Amino acid sequence: MKSILKLPIILWCFVTLVVYGSVWVSPEFFKYSGLVSLGIPFILIFNLLFFIFLLLSKSKRAILPAVLLLIGFPFIKSTFSLSRTTEAPSSFHVMNYNMMRMNKGNEKDMLKWIVSNTSDIKCFQEFLGSKSVIKAISENGKYNSFVGGYANSYAIFSKYPMVNKGVFYEEKTTNNILFADLKIGKDTLRVYNVHLQSMNINVDQEVIDQKEFDKKYETVRRKFLTGSVQRTAQIKDLLEHANDCNYPILIIGDFNDIPYSYNYFKISRKFNNAFERAGRGFGFTYNGKLPFLRIDNQFYNNQLDALDFSTLNNIDYSDHFPVVGIYSISH
Repeated sequence: MKSILKLPIILWCFVTLVVYGSVWVSPEFFKYSGLVSLGIPFILIFNLLFFIFLLLSKSKRAILPAVLLLIGFPFIKSTFSLSRTTEAPSSFHVMNYNMMRMNKGNEKDMLKWIVSNTSDIKCFQEFLGSKSVIKAISENGKYNSFVGGYANSYAIFSKYPMVNKGVFYEEKTTNNILFADLKIGKDTLRVYNVHLQSMNINVDQEVIDQKEFDKKYETVRRKFLTGSVQRTAQIKDLLEHANDCNYPILIIGDFNDIPYSYNYFKISRKFNNAFERAGRGFGFTYNGKLPFLRIDNQFYNNQLDALDFSTLNNIDYSDHFPVVGIYSISH
């Protein structure tokens, strides 16, 4: 009887480790690694329930799910945070927001909130780059601005002087990366405003609607796999570019990847995630019918300290919630 029970336990341990290990496998090498990693939260939940059951049963086998949970701690850390807010006299606020090009029918209210937000640095994706919007944001707070990319879809606004700036992909691509070097006192801060490859999947219709999902399964699968590979290439370009910079670095924006992916962990191996270090709760940033996604992030290098991080989930003018991080430059 004991030998019969051993086989499914061994198989489960193997499956858990394979799913965990998927975040180390590039979608460029194995295109399904992103799909495999989607199973990580379910693996964690099952192991937690399995551990509680065995613990209540006073079984010595409770050590197995406990070990699997311990191995999966990096995923738990990227899911839930209980950090405390700290303070520093020379801190600055950074906000990033996917604006959905202000096409949700609430343009005036959205612009009013954006203008009233007093963050020192504001980064936008899917930005509505009209002259009137740029002027309204710039004038209230005396921001310097850098707007670019396809249809002026990306913007960096800063109360600090911009001493350098650039766009990664000059061709007409709807996903891009902007960067700007900002002079903060005697220091220079490099800010990357990223909007990595979109899935181009209509979540409400192609995922939530079961009939539509069944009909368009192959299309959804293909879009997901293609998007993962393209984001991997973009992250490679980003990290190579950042590797040549000696400044404090912020990498912020819409990453279009959940915290259980090769792409997320590729950045996390070199940069700290502000939610993990200074956030609270689950920090979900997607404002749609799949409300448990955290795809908007702020990463930073060791020349910065994250003092606080929050998701403003009461600001629902877009299909994303804005996020705000508070930082200080460490010396």
